[in-house]
Parts: sequence; structure tokens; C-alpha cells
Amino acid sequence: MYPITEKQVLREDYLLIKVRANHLKGAKAGQYALIQYKELSEPLPLSILDVEGEEAIFLVKTVGRSTLELKEEAESLSYVAGPLGVPFPVKHYGKVVFITKDWGVSPAFNLAKHLKKENNQLELYHISEDGFLPIKERLESVFDKVEVWDRIGHIDADLLVSAGSNKLSREVQLINQGTQHIAMVNTHILDGVGLCLVCRVLVDGQVKLACTDGPWFFADKVDWDNLISREDLFLEQEKLALEEYKKILRRKELRKTSAEV
Repeated sequence: MYPITEKQVLREDYLLIKVRANHLKGAKAGQYALIQYKELSEPLPLSILDVEGEEAIFLVKTVGRSTLELKEEAESLSYVAGPLGVPFPVKHYGKVVFITKDWGVSPAFNLAKHLKKENNQLELYHISEDGFLPIKERLESVFDKVEVWDRIGHIDADLLVSAGSNKLSREVQLINQGTQHIAMVNTHILDGVGLCLVCRVLVDGQVKLACTDGPWFFADKVDWDNLISREDLFLEQEKLALEEYKKILRRKELRKTSAEV
């Protein structure tokens, strides 16, 4: 078991968890971990936000049953695999601009810490409909400029980096053609070692696996339409699982209320 040593709810749909997982201390820029709360819980690929000694920090957006379980009841994890994935190519690029959405600020912060050491100029623009920016203070500690936008525009940069949404990365690529752009693909990952093939991505006409070949790819090489078409593959099952868990939570709350009366 891997103890959750700290849990911080940032908002109803975002939380930070700190997990004691000593084997993640060697994680390199942009790598991720595969975690499970319980044996039958869905495996969750989470970007490693940061590592502090024997503890790894993750930003979690609660969108389904397994992420809600982490928020509501998890005190430890049954499984933590990693660090996984090919590290991001860290070097001096010049002006590096990040475009993020939702949980994409987590890998952005992780990469920025490494890219800062290579004397890059770092800017981050977070796309948000309601103006909320998770881990704002952390981001402002490493980026030269941080802003929240409601839409994507043309960006002057030596390198663009996008994370948090396949649709976001596709739009950034379409608007900023000609600018070098590295994107994190967002896929279901079940084992992290390339056996399940559910995370396949078409890159430059060839099948790549996000879990072992990624998660970072040159955006102009990715077949975004193919990837996006498979995003909702398990949508109905995920919806049913979430609704069932919400019923369980409501029953627990009713029992608690009855016991207090």
C-alpha cells in the first residue's frame, strides 16, 4: 500500500494528493505514474506534478468514479507504477509558451521546473471558461508570465507546449502552424507497458503507444481527429459507474444523518 500523506481540496472538482512512493523519486521531466485506489478501481494515468523526497504530488480533476473515490475516501493507494513514459526533450529553446486546460497545468509545472534550468523564457496561458486556475501560486513561482484566457489565439514562440485536452492541442496546432509544437496526448491507459493497446495514437502515419512511446509527441505529426474520435469509447460505462458511486455516497450520508439524530 502507498499512503496518501496529504490531501488538499482546491475546489469541488480539483484536489492535490501527496503519496509516499519512493520509486518515483527518479522521475524525469514530463513522466507520469499509473495509480489505483483499490484493486478493482480504474487505473488512472496521472502526470507527476512534483516529487519531494519519498513523496510524489499529483493534481487530480474529479470527473468520474475513480477520481471521486480518491477525493471522498482514499487514504492510501493499492498500486503505483512509474515513472512511466518517455521524458520530455529538455533543452534551451528560447521562448517556450504553454497552453493548458484543466489538469494540463500539472505537467506544465513539472516541465517548467526543468526548462527553467536551461534558461528558457517561460509563459503559460490557461484556457478556462470560469477563470479558475489550479495551483496558481506554484505556476507563478516558475513561469515568467501566467494568464487565464477564454479562447486560443495566435502565439509568438520558439516552442509551443500543450496539455490537458486533445481538442485543445488540435486547435493550438491549427492556429499556430509553422511553430514547433509538442503536445501531451490524452488517452485511456490500462497497464502502462504497452500490452493493452488502448492508448494507440497515429503519429506520422504509424501506430504509437501513448503509454510507452509518449505521452509527448510533435503535434503536427499526430492524427488528432482519429484520437478524438475514440475519446468517448467508454463514456456510457463511465457514466453508469459514476452514478452508482454517487448513490453509494448518498446512502452513506443518509446513514450518517440518521445516526446523528
